[in-house]
Amino acid sequence: MRAVVYDEPGAAEVLRLEDVAEPQLTAPDQVRIRMLAAGVNPVDTKVRSGGMIVPGAPRNTPGCDGVGIVEECGSGAHHARPGQRVAFCFGGVGADPGTYAEKVVVPDAAVVPVPAAVSDLQAAALPLTWLTAWEALFERADLQRGQSVLVHAAAGGVGQMAIQIARTAGGRVLGLVRRDEAVAIVKALGADVVDLRKANAAEAIQQYTDGRGFDIVLDTVGGEVFREGLTQVAYGGDLVTLLAPPADTDWNPARLRNPSISLELMLTPMLENDRRRLKHQATLVSEGLARLASGRLQVNVEDSLPLAEAAEAHRRIEAGGRRGKLVLRIPE
Repeated sequence: MRAVVYDEPGAAEVLRLEDVAEPQLTAPDQVRIRMLAAGVNPVDTKVRSGGMIVPGAPRNTPGCDGVGIVEECGSGAHHARPGQRVAFCFGGVGADPGTYAEKVVVPDAAVVPVPAAVSDLQAAALPLTWLTAWEALFERADLQRGQSVLVHAAAGGVGQMAIQIARTAGGRVLGLVRRDEAVAIVKALGADVVDLRKANAAEAIQQYTDGRGFDIVLDTVGGEVFREGLTQVAYGGDLVTLLAPPADTDWNPARLRNPSISLELMLTPMLENDRRRLKHQATLVSEGLARLASGRLQVNVEDSLPLAEAAEAHRRIEAGGRRGKLVLRIPE
């Protein structure tokens, strides 16, 4: 079979499509899946460039989420069956091969059936961004109806999911953007928007809550955006970040506002081989797919590329300015 591989971290050019041995089941609770499509996420580019590789893996295949057809089930697999079209989020950070491949082996606990109304591209694009946004808003923060939610980089993959989740839950959502097309994307999802290029952006953000601050601030960028979040969160509110806080952070604003500060990494259950948490995440993915099927959720697939163009997909993500998700087609 063919898979995208690389030997050492580096630029997108280190990715190459090669013939590799088919993966085999090594545990009773595993399933083998013939891939149909794989999501491409910013974390894939960070892993490839050396930011989060699990030590000890001599070769790596990127990709954390995807959709495919179950080919084989181990004797201890109870959730999937051969011939079933399933979606999942597993692999791609070094310890387990990722989804940029024609076949993968994953724990049975991680897979869920895909409704007929959901396309392969939609199903492949959903899991990682959906899980990140859901866990950030409901499991790190405690989103309640009527609360105010500030989403940084609101037109990104996680941002778009967060807007829809918060709006459905009855939240008031303000999205922050820096591009003309991003303004239209955020408004179309039902959120209010502030263009950070405008001279009055800081004042508009403050006025949105009459100076009280936001019940939940979601930082999907890190660095200076995290520091800004410390001044934007309400007294006793929640600041959730997807990245580690900067080492030189001035924590005095947080001491004054008494917020809860949480870190969100939806890859943790996979990294710790926590089957219980993987099953919980699969249940959440199933909820996202059901919303897609019923039209209550949108996933914006900007483009699909053949598996052989994985490096091009990475270059596009690293260039920025995306309007939606990129997906690799398997087979091409």
